[in-house]
Amino acid sequence: MGCDNLFAVGDYVVREFGFMGKAFGEVPVDLVYNGIPAFRITLDEKMAAKQRLQKYAEALVGVRPDFILTHVTRLVPSKALWRDIRVLEHLDGMFQRAGEKGVLFILSTLVGPRSPEDVRRMERDYGWPVNHRVGYPDLVGYEADFHVGVDAFNARAKAIRVVYVNQFGWDRRACGDRMPEGMGFMDLRKGADVEFGQSIYEPFGIAQVEPLSFGAICVVSNVCGCVGFVNKAAGEKGSDRVIVADYTRLPQGVDLSMDGLLAIGQHVRDGIEARNSQEVAEQVFRRLPRSRAKMEEALAEGYRVASKMSWDVVAEDYFLPGLRRAEEKG
Repeated sequence: MGCDNLFAVGDYVVREFGFMGKAFGEVPVDLVYNGIPAFRITLDEKMAAKQRLQKYAEALVGVRPDFILTHVTRLVPSKALWRDIRVLEHLDGMFQRAGEKGVLFILSTLVGPRSPEDVRRMERDYGWPVNHRVGYPDLVGYEADFHVGVDAFNARAKAIRVVYVNQFGWDRRACGDRMPEGMGFMDLRKGADVEFGQSIYEPFGIAQVEPLSFGAICVVSNVCGCVGFVNKAAGEKGSDRVIVADYTRLPQGVDLSMDGLLAIGQHVRDGIEARNSQEVAEQVFRRLPRSRAKMEEALAEGYRVASKMSWDVVAEDYFLPGLRRAEEKG
């Protein structure tokens, strides 16, 4: 049974259909991006959410951070969570010299929600989620491997702390008694100054641009399908609310033949990520708003771009035209 039309969620996916075989070249492929949330909020609303996050951070690490960084994602290798740490290694020194503090909340887990009883027991016994222990109800599988890197960073950092919350949910019931009353998941989105999402590959990648309409800086990799949509929405002038990290840019001297590329090992990869993540850190540091006026500008700019990436826009400009084309063939 053939298809009248195919929908591709990102620009790369359109090209990948062609790569799959000649048969796909005979079927029309329509680009239909995912939509993202586009809510207009006031700066006071954003600051109220940020202050709840700051209060939680202070309860956990003893310091009230100037900036809240977040990463909400599934815990799979393709999300390249270690790249967050690479960026922070550079950003930490910049913050230290400026006399600023930051906390990165990483919300990601391999399993379903831990029970409120288990969460409070871990919180009471050893200070979860700042401290962790291997074994359920705490760290399982790759969670434990990832947290080794988090611990190593926290041991040497001066101005930034990473808090790894291996839990499903973001409220007092899910995360314990040190979380402020009234905290909810949308506080993570509204209150964030930066959201990371530097994946190895994403057909689209919704989570890393979800906080865009709330003025956050969204750090995505150039191989995320959402980049094409961001570029269309931002227009010719672009947007300072989105930083596109390019970890595919190779240094001179690398053998660009297929065999050479396949032979790239971890040592070379680590060097590439260390260099390219420094550029990301420099951009993050420059673009962080440090006055109320700049925060207002960030909020307005984020909404400007996000409003052109909403589900309403996707339906009107991409999905419905594709359906009409398919219907005409029937």
